[in-house]
Amino acid sequence: MIQKRQSFHPLLVPVFAGMMALVHPYGHAAEANDKPIGAEDIRVLVREFMANRGLASPQDRDIWPLDDRISLSPCEHKPEILARSARSNSYIIHCNGPVAWDYTIRIEHSGLANAPVAQPNAAQPAKLASGSDRAGLANAADLKLAAVAAEPEKIEKANLPQQFNVVVPRVDLSAGTILTADMLEVRPMPQSAGMTAFRTVKEAVGLRLTANVGPSSILNTRNVAKAPQVLKGENVTIIAGGSGFEIIAPGKAETDGYEGDLITVKNAKTGVKLTGKLGPGAIVLVK
Repeated sequence: MIQKRQSFHPLLVPVFAGMMALVHPYGHAAEANDKPIGAEDIRVLVREFMANRGLASPQDRDIWPLDDRISLSPCEHKPEILARSARSNSYIIHCNGPVAWDYTIRIEHSGLANAPVAQPNAAQPAKLASGSDRAGLANAADLKLAAVAAEPEKIEKANLPQQFNVVVPRVDLSAGTILTADMLEVRPMPQSAGMTAFRTVKEAVGLRLTANVGPSSILNTRNVAKAPQVLKGENVTIIAGGSGFEIIAPGKAETDGYEGDLITVKNAKTGVKLTGKLGPGAIVLVK
């Protein structure tokens, strides 16, 4: 009697499928992004977000605060953009993980985006109030409304989110630029930029940039420094004195200098280089 040989093909199919599941356990795994997210990635996200709602694409300066040096943890899925409130131009960019993070930005001239509104603790079900609780809440609400109605100016203040002023450049500026008032402007933002950030234009005027900045950069004590009183190539007055005489000559600074520094200058008439102490009014005293 000839015994029929059993086919192993039906047994191999589930084994092969199981091996493929180990290679790609989830459908989106191959699409996971393992690169850090930078400022330009956030700008691209924002522009896609606006385009999907039929709104104009914002310029770089309208997406802020955003430092080109930021590097955020990679996201397994595409980050989500949520409006902080229905009437605000402030948005939260949310990443679920593997390392979850939230980044808050403003989109100037964003129009009516109709974005989904962020709901803190939305997963927790609301507790139903009893009849007595509802009555107490209603009475409390009526009393609060009556008190606010007595002072109309408080209504406007109650509806405004807390804002913090920061100073930003109007245009791109390069390192070494000495700041003037017409280069800067004050913008409000929904969160504090920290103790090192300038809050008024007056605080930043006259300081010198130590890094390249743009309209989305917040000026603070880390990207500016006190500007030298005299810069290399600027005109100075050389005063050389001795016992009973004094010589005054025009010159040019060979180096940058602060008041009180010893700097090298060149006599504009003779071309001779001298070293002297920098005093007020770009005067260099040579002994």
